[in-house]
Amino acid sequence: MARFIFTVFFLIAILTDLGCQNDSGKAPPASSHVIGDVKLYTFSADQEYLLSNAQPFKLPPTTLLKDALDRLGIHMAQNYFSKTYTHKKTDIHFEILAIHQIPTPSRLLRIAVINMVDKEQDAMGYFFQGSAGARTTFFMLTATFMQPHLNPPLLDGLVFLYNGEILQELDHINLTGMLTPRLVRSHTYRAIQSSGK
Repeated sequence: MARFIFTVFFLIAILTDLGCQNDSGKAPPASSHVIGDVKLYTFSADQEYLLSNAQPFKLPPTTLLKDALDRLGIHMAQNYFSKTYTHKKTDIHFEILAIHQIPTPSRLLRIAVINMVDKEQDAMGYFFQGSAGARTTFFMLTATFMQPHLNPPLLDGLVFLYNGEILQELDHINLTGMLTPRLVRSHTYRAIQSSGK
């Protein structure tokens, strides 16, 4: 319910922002923002802790936010999603469809819409199945794209699509609505601290 309310708030804020400001009063698009000097991480899957082996993912401070998300998605596609546990190769990859920003009194919140392209639906058969595997997939996607250990996080919210559509809640994974950093922050901190990074 909280995700639904936040999603409604997000849509109202975007529509209000689009309707109330002229071109000269708008902030630059979020996709044109640079990430700055931040410590990004990638993770390995862990049966017990879901995320482990946090590895620094170095990008120049001048990297645009959209480019950073693209590169993080490529890394996940090549490592975590490259093949199933039966060693079948996949063609899973990610598209950054949009990055929206919501003005608040303290800063702009950044919300990304990211599409997981999986024409063979390998994720449905492997990565979204089983309670441990699906939870690991959830944490891998959200922690990698949102980088919740940062203050502020790389993304304040993530709307996740699967083959261009909202993925309905499955038995072991729920990627519907607006995903927020607080959902995965503690697991992300644990993975970073246990890796000594």
